[in-house]
Amino acid sequence: MRFNKRIGRAFEYRPRAYLMSADNYVANAGAGGSTFAADDISSVLHPRVKVEWGADGAATDASLAAPVPVQSAIETSNMSVAGTITAPLFAVISASTDNGDNTIVSADATKKIRVLAYTLVADGTVEIRWEGGAGGTALSGRMPIIVNVGMTPGFCPVGHFETATNTLLNLELTGTGNVFGHLTYIKV
Repeated sequence: MRFNKRIGRAFEYRPRAYLMSADNYVANAGAGGSTFAADDISSVLHPRVKVEWGADGAATDASLAAPVPVQSAIETSNMSVAGTITAPLFAVISASTDNGDNTIVSADATKKIRVLAYTLVADGTVEIRWEGGAGGTALSGRMPIIVNVGMTPGFCPVGHFETATNTLLNLELTGTGNVFGHLTYIKV
């Protein structure tokens, strides 16, 4: 028992009593208090909390049958690549079979080009193949497109394919048509 002097009066200081049971603790153990869940981490009790949700005055325990409602928003201006924020980039596609090799995106000395989405339409019968470098490494198989028909594989957040570092993105064409469209990509 310890006595302290406060404003001319003595009072008794009593530390709170907790009964430890495994990781849990009992509040006011001498008076039969409630048991609370805890986790002992380096001799410090961290309270365990059960998640619940609902309107004011109501509570629903979170479970597989009643998950916590989540509202999300898609951020279209930026993406995260391995924790680094990067902006999606866009390119116009106007490729000719006269050239065979068509640079769509120039090389970046320190980064790869990852294609997230593209749309292509041909004005004649043509085969296309995406490549890393002009006449370089095939990034796709040869894909035939006929006159006034196109392809749009859709958005893929992990990418349809990517070049090597410091390698341009090439669209190789063979046949009698030209190909037009657009491309969405990021540098990684």
